[in-house]
Amino acid sequence: LDRASRGRTTIVIAHRLSTIVNASKIIVLNAGSVVEEGNHETLMNAKGAYYGLVEAQNIHLKSKDKNMDENGNDEDDEAATALAYDRARSLSYHRQDTIDTKTVKNETNDKTNEAKAVAEYKGPGPFFAMLAMNKPELDLIILACIACICNGGIQPAFGVILSKIIAVFQTCDPKLQEKRVLTYILIFIGFGVLMLLTMFLQSFLFAISGESLTQRLRAKIFRTLLQQDIAYFDQPENNTGALCTRLATEASEVQGATGVRIGTMLQNISNLGVGIILAFIYGWSLTLIMLAFVPFMILAGFLQTYLLTGIADKDKKVLEEAGKIAVESISNIRTVAQLTKEQYFGDEYCKLLDFPYRNSLKRAHIFGILFSISDSIMFFAQAALFTFGAWQVERGNMSFENIMLVLNCILFGAMAVGQTASLAPDYSKAISSSKNILSLFQRIPVIDNSSTAGNELATFDGQIDLVDLEFHYPNRPEVQVLKKFNLTIEPNRQTALVGSSGCGKSTIIQLLEHFYDPTGGRILVNQNELPSLNLQWWRSQIGFVSQEPVLFDATITENIAYGDTAREVSMEEIQQAAKNANIDDFIQNLPQRYETNIGSRGTQLSGGQKQRIAIARALIRNPKVLLLDEATSALDTENERIVQEALDQASKGRTTVVIAHRLSTIQNSDRICVVHRGRIVESGKHDELLARKGHYYRLAQSKR
Repeated sequence: LDRASRGRTTIVIAHRLSTIVNASKIIVLNAGSVVEEGNHETLMNAKGAYYGLVEAQNIHLKSKDKNMDENGNDEDDEAATALAYDRARSLSYHRQDTIDTKTVKNETNDKTNEAKAVAEYKGPGPFFAMLAMNKPELDLIILACIACICNGGIQPAFGVILSKIIAVFQTCDPKLQEKRVLTYILIFIGFGVLMLLTMFLQSFLFAISGESLTQRLRAKIFRTLLQQDIAYFDQPENNTGALCTRLATEASEVQGATGVRIGTMLQNISNLGVGIILAFIYGWSLTLIMLAFVPFMILAGFLQTYLLTGIADKDKKVLEEAGKIAVESISNIRTVAQLTKEQYFGDEYCKLLDFPYRNSLKRAHIFGILFSISDSIMFFAQAALFTFGAWQVERGNMSFENIMLVLNCILFGAMAVGQTASLAPDYSKAISSSKNILSLFQRIPVIDNSSTAGNELATFDGQIDLVDLEFHYPNRPEVQVLKKFNLTIEPNRQTALVGSSGCGKSTIIQLLEHFYDPTGGRILVNQNELPSLNLQWWRSQIGFVSQEPVLFDATITENIAYGDTAREVSMEEIQQAAKNANIDDFIQNLPQRYETNIGSRGTQLSGGQKQRIAIARALIRNPKVLLLDEATSALDTENERIVQEALDQASKGRTTVVIAHRLSTIQNSDRICVVHRGRIVESGKHDELLARKGHYYRLAQSKR
């Protein structure tokens, strides 16, 4: 950064003042105003606000000896190891929304295809599986099916009456014509009333059952996603954009094979079935000729469904990628705007949409050809029917009326087949979505976040033992993060973990929260294996404040109260937690105070304010174990001191594990453990470790 700043106007914002010692000009802000400015030496000599900030950050070394032995190779190895571990860590717990380059996109597609092949749905037909999920609306579906059958039977019956009317005009007796026409008109009116009733019941009842299924699926999909282990979300194909796209579209697409579509298909089956029966009654020989053409129409419809299902699967994958880019670009709009990459990501989004667009063109050609075949076959069939019918009339085997009856019955049935074939695109999407949904439902997470199985300890004093732990992240097995890691976290004491970035400190936090199972070794809680404990109970014992605060689009009150959802948190408790986190004064100055909505991911607040609300949220549950992962890293020196005092007070009587880069925050810890390359290489108190002049001493010197 120093090299990059040369020859450029550079503005630096820093909490760690050692990074700006060489700045040409340092400006000290307080409450939105400039209180001091000058270079480092000038401000230190003034012994004002800047001097106080520097002193607050100093680590008081018992030994003043600065002649430490630096091993360059060790530093290089440590940096390389940190980089490798950071890459693994970035894909897991601390993964942020990122925008893929083309290289990453290709890797993602390969992994997506591999994962899709592994996670293929296995079970009964997806159509019947979806119907089974519609069981609560079974009575509505049965009534709607009856209406569909009646509605389907009306169509060929209408063809019979239509043929009768045509035949009436061959009668020479005017009175007989009038009488029969009046009779058929009344029958038509009856058909109209019956169809009005059956169509209403069919559409209304299937709409209710279909929407109920969609709502049920969306809720179950979301609950199932929340139930998955953290490793599931580490997989590239399960990024935020793809999951949101699937949640929004797949549940509704299932209706392409259920709900109103079931009604239409059942109605058409009834139509064709009744039509064939009536046609056989009035002219079996002519009906057989007509039926010879039906397999070709059915084959055309089948080919539409088969071909379009494959296209729908391909479209879905690409649209998930497009959704991913859209979500990530909007989520990181500040970065996109700062890099002036709006046009680039717009083009990338459009490129991805080009694939389903071209598939749609292919789909249109296929659909047009097959639909035209199924339509034209009817004209060929009619030509054959009239040719054979004329021959039958000539020989006196059939009347003109019966020929028209057979024609109309088969015609209405064939129209039903064509209408069913037109549902192929929706049906193919529905089957594809159903398979994806059912494969998700079938997935059994390694660690079920919703599980209530396991033991709850009657007494828990806070002791945790990590024995010979080994671990690598599931999606990066080549990076061994922990190697024979051993640590005893003593009850009611503060244990600090320090070390270079990527050495495995945050991994320990994730294992303690049981986000992952170690690949080797054991985690013992009061001598009980961690996997044997009730997961809900165990996590309720933990208060956690991460390096990057995660807040919800809700009020400050709700965000703090989310820390303990097992009970109704009082307003007094919320305010006390806010005071302990040094955020109450700020909240009281807001127009709506605790009822202020902080926006999506807390965008209405600064980093320090978000962090303090996260600290208040952790304190509200009064946890037995407190996990702090750089909990004060986003705070300025003054607020860091105040919040650190609050955290020190909150740590009393609790088992506390602290991860820190800023060593001034953990000087008073009961035990400090230096983690290097996945192992603890040093442990002891602050003064003891400094006296050894080992890893901790070098870390302390490097941060002065």
